[in-house]
Parts: sequence; structure tokens; C-alpha cells
Amino acid sequence: MKKLLLLIVVISCSHPIFSQDVLSLFATKGPMAQQRSLEVFRRYATPLSQSYAWSTSLGWMYTARPHRPIGFDISISNAGVILPDNALYYRVDDIQGVRVISGDNSLPTFFGSNTQESVIGIMNDDGSEAVIPATRGININYALLPSIKFGLGVGKNTELIGRLFPKVEYNGIVVKMWGTGIKHNIAQWFFKEKSPFDLSLFAGYTQLEGQYPLQNSQVAPVVDPGFLQFETKGGNFECMLSKTFPLLTIYTSAGYVYTKNETLLNGNYTLLQLTEESLNIPTDGVLDIYRLQSWKFSAGLMFKIGLVYLNGDYTYGWSHQINVGLGLTLK
Repeated sequence: MKKLLLLIVVISCSHPIFSQDVLSLFATKGPMAQQRSLEVFRRYATPLSQSYAWSTSLGWMYTARPHRPIGFDISISNAGVILPDNALYYRVDDIQGVRVISGDNSLPTFFGSNTQESVIGIMNDDGSEAVIPATRGININYALLPSIKFGLGVGKNTELIGRLFPKVEYNGIVVKMWGTGIKHNIAQWFFKEKSPFDLSLFAGYTQLEGQYPLQNSQVAPVVDPGFLQFETKGGNFECMLSKTFPLLTIYTSAGYVYTKNETLLNGNYTLLQLTEESLNIPTDGVLDIYRLQSWKFSAGLMFKIGLVYLNGDYTYGWSHQINVGLGLTLK
């Protein structure tokens, strides 16, 4: 199972971040220049934060009907976020003290082109200009987050749900995730006899951590480029309606996502050639704190033959979002 998850990570990270020069963005001098560097970085990395935030909210349920006591299911699922075109590029025209010196004015984000070559200038506090190669992307327009999910009926129309992405490592990339949630069927509140459909409320919490090794700065090499680290924490609240037929369940849901993603650097950023100086990075290493607060709407199908089921759903939100799962269930 862990090898399968690792394979998915390798496929989705086929152009790893350590081939990108992120650190050179901070080869500037002065607190105002630091703020300019941080703004450029945020525009570069925000689509990655958004993809993390959205993907952790996907794939929790495939039916509003909870398991009976001791009923359970276990599955492998994969959440995919297909990025919109405007998440592949960004511009710096409106950042005071930042300009494109050469190359295209539309610069690649984390997911953008890995061949485009542009050079930007960031004004230092002393009036000079730091000339920096714009960070390239990884040239893919999607992000994947696989997980193992399990559910257990505990009685009173209630089910406990957990999911896990075991810690996996590949060429210095480390990813791990865990989450827990609870689902309760409220259809019986509205029908004295058996309900013609299932209607459940759900609340879940997810924590995702990622670590990516960095390439050393081309402009100002440092002692240890270290890692770019992400930590995503968030809640997901949904109301799901489903109708079960023989072999088929149709489901739809509306929900609200609240997620916080923190991005930071962890390394030794003392300059190799000037040991008394370092890159212009905040002392705590925090580069960005991104918060997602948004409504989402989903619809999907679940096919079940015997104990085996296959489900797929689409979520309307910031971008096209798809989740697929394959598992075993005993109601």
C-alpha cells in the first residue's frame, strides 16, 4: 500500500522543486526589499498552497448513509486538483520596486513553465537593484494527494472516519498526512418511517506536512540551502444528500472549507563568500501564511458489487477538483 502511494507521489513530482532556484529571490538587502522578495515568492507559491488547502478537503465521503454498528469500509483514494490557467503565471507590474528586466512579463508560478527564462530586478533599500533570475515552475497543471481512508459505524446513525497518508520519502521529498471526522445521518429527524434518502452532516479535520529540498542560490550561494516546508491544517464541514439503488449510489454535498497553510524555509542561509552576511529571509523562516475560507459543492457516483466499491466525484470550487476511490465495505 505504501509503495503505491509512493508511486503516485513520484508521478506527481516528476519535475521536483529542488531543480528550481527559489533562494535567489532573497538575494536582496534591507527590510523593504525583504517585503518585495516575500511578495514575489507568495505570487510564485500561492497556487501550491491553494492546491494543498483544497485537496485536503476532498474525498471524505461517497454516501450520506453511515455504517451500522461495527460496519466498516477501507479504501485508497486520490484527490486531484486541476489548476486554472491563471494559476500557472503571475505578474509583478503592481509591486513597487520590482520589474521584469528581460523575458516575458508573465512569470511562471510553481506549476508554470520550466523552460521560460526571465530576469527580474528587486530594488534594495540603498537604491541599488538586485538582479535575479525568475524562479521556474515544474510544468504541470495538476496536484495529486492520495490517501488511505477508513470508516467505522458506532451506532445511532453515526460513523467515525479517518484517513492517512503514511510518511513517504523520495529524493529528499517528504509528505505525510492524517485526518479524522464524524458523520451523522439526520434524515430520521424529518421522517417518522424509513427515509427515501440519506441526509448527513459531517465535520472533519486534516493535517498535512510536506518538505522539499532546495537548489542552492545561483546569485548568492549559501552554506546549506535546506528545505522548503509546508504545514496545512484545516476543517471541512459538509451536508451530504445521497440516494442508494442496487449497485449504485448517487450523492451530492455542499460544504465549507477553512484551511491555514504555513510555508517556511529551514536551512543555513549564511553566504558562502561573505560569511558575515546571509540571505534576506525573515528570522523565523516563515515566508507565507495562506488561509482558505470558501464554500464548495460536490456531486458523484458510487458503484458497488459485493463488498467492492468504486466512487468518483467532482467538486466545484477554486478549480476543477476530482476525487476517485476504490475500496471494500461491509455495511
